[in-house]
Amino acid sequence: MIILLVMAVALTIGLAVVSRSVTDIRLSQEQEESARAFSAAEAGIEAALGGSPITSYEGFTVSVVSEDLGGVGKMGFIFPYDVKKGDTQTVWLVDHDEDGNPDFSTAGNFTNFIFYWGERDVPDNVRDETPALEAYLVYLDGANRFQTRRVAFDPMGGRSEGFTSDAVVINPGGHSIPDVGGEFRYEAKFTEDKFSKASFPPANAVALRIKLLYNKNLQPLGVHVFGDPLPIQGTCHESTAYREETKISRKVKQCNLHKAPPGTFDYVLYSKKDLIKSD
Repeated sequence: MIILLVMAVALTIGLAVVSRSVTDIRLSQEQEESARAFSAAEAGIEAALGGSPITSYEGFTVSVVSEDLGGVGKMGFIFPYDVKKGDTQTVWLVDHDEDGNPDFSTAGNFTNFIFYWGERDVPDNVRDETPALEAYLVYLDGANRFQTRRVAFDPMGGRSEGFTSDAVVINPGGHSIPDVGGEFRYEAKFTEDKFSKASFPPANAVALRIKLLYNKNLQPLGVHVFGDPLPIQGTCHESTAYREETKISRKVKQCNLHKAPPGTFDYVLYSKKDLIKSD
């Protein structure tokens, strides 16, 4: 009986060790296969960006779906990623050519703009967390020169001069952008009564330059326009790699917006032609 008990215990321990070893090997193989699937999905993205799509990579079936951001008559746009403090985001109001260069001859006419930002549960009265919004409208004047107009909204108010607090509509249930949806805590309209200058909005609008201020965490950001529909803002590529034998699948998504000048350009000057220094 003692020998049988010892053998039973030893057999149980041995089976447990074997089972654990088999499980570890399987998990290791799945991790390795997952890493390969991820690499295959990334290869699909790179191939799509390079203009030569692929359907397979190292034994994986690769499929890439591309989707334009904005365009198709939509008046609203949500940035595909949340925004950190001080990062300037650009909503283009002109079309781009095949090389990604803005076509200023397509500058649009807009009556006003509505900005949406902030998560539904973001606090409304915390100095270093409540996000404010600053925006520049870039447009071409009658002499074909770049001009800008600035507006700034602060849901909290009192943190800095030059901000408008009474224009911010706070909705704990979340604001939604027509055409595109989303849920945002704050909404503010960019209209003529926020400026001392007349004739707003100017014709030949080129771009909106938007950034969030004070927010400690990344926050969603969107805009809705009135007048001409928004042009395409960029493209998102979603690549999926799948292997039938192992049933392992991985997905990678990358969104590329049209190139824009760095944020420091909002505080200097714009020129459509070469700059010439003169006495």
